[in-house]
Amino acid sequence: MLLTRRLRRLRRLRRLAAGVAAAALGAVAACTTDSTAPASSGSNNSASLLGEAVAADAQSVLDGATLSGGLFLPGLAAPIAPFASGTAFCMPTRSPSPPANSDADPVPDSVRIAFSACAFASATEADTVRGAIDIVDPTPTTTDRSVKTVFTDFSWVHVRDGRRRSLELNGTREAIRDASVISLIEKDFRSTYTFPDGSTSSHDRTWNSTFTAATPGSIQPDAPLPSGTLSIDGTSTWTRGTNTYSLAVSTDPVLHFNAACTVRPKFDAGTLHVTVTRGSTASNVTIAFTACGQYTVTRS
Repeated sequence: MLLTRRLRRLRRLRRLAAGVAAAALGAVAACTTDSTAPASSGSNNSASLLGEAVAADAQSVLDGATLSGGLFLPGLAAPIAPFASGTAFCMPTRSPSPPANSDADPVPDSVRIAFSACAFASATEADTVRGAIDIVDPTPTTTDRSVKTVFTDFSWVHVRDGRRRSLELNGTREAIRDASVISLIEKDFRSTYTFPDGSTSSHDRTWNSTFTAATPGSIQPDAPLPSGTLSIDGTSTWTRGTNTYSLAVSTDPVLHFNAACTVRPKFDAGTLHVTVTRGSTASNVTIAFTACGQYTVTRS
């Protein structure tokens, strides 16, 4: 019996490591999409960079959306086949272990998963994952469909051909979900993006998002998301260098999440509309997804 429990624990840790490897791979693909902006002025370059960061954040809304028990991190990125011939090491810690679950629903009362020595490498690419994720039941004595996920300095660092990018998440995401729809709220949620030239941008957002599965009833706890649509509506502040912009973000048409995509963002259709305001000047940035991991950014 003891051996059986140990084998089960090992299998769970392997699934967790696989999810994290996918996360590391995903942080990259968001940076290697085909994004363009009209002309080549400084303002248009800023629009392109803003588009890259917002597109990555749109994908990150779905990261861990089905997470329940903390032993599997679904939906974080593409399949990990590119790492199959490389090397990977990840032994996250989980506390408490096992976590309490007062209401016996799919979400434990509170459990922290900490990543301190997670590294992945393949050919000319290398990734590290670090930080912590807390999975919390906001109603621990009531059996329901709510879950709170807290990200603390949770970051992916990716190096490809000597060029480094990273994304760090801090904040709380709350969700109500069933087998067909997931409704998410992010309030004062911050992502920090580091570009290959070493410059950074920060995005502080309050977004309401809804994911609807293409096939009703196909969303399962601790499993990869099925294909579906994602709507986003909210406001945020984007800062790069000494410049700060107020953003209003919406989707029209809604984004189509394609579970079969092997690169991030895993959208192959749909458009993000961003109204950008700085001082008394407003402009519009449009991020139109054209295929898996590909989008165009235009400014008007």
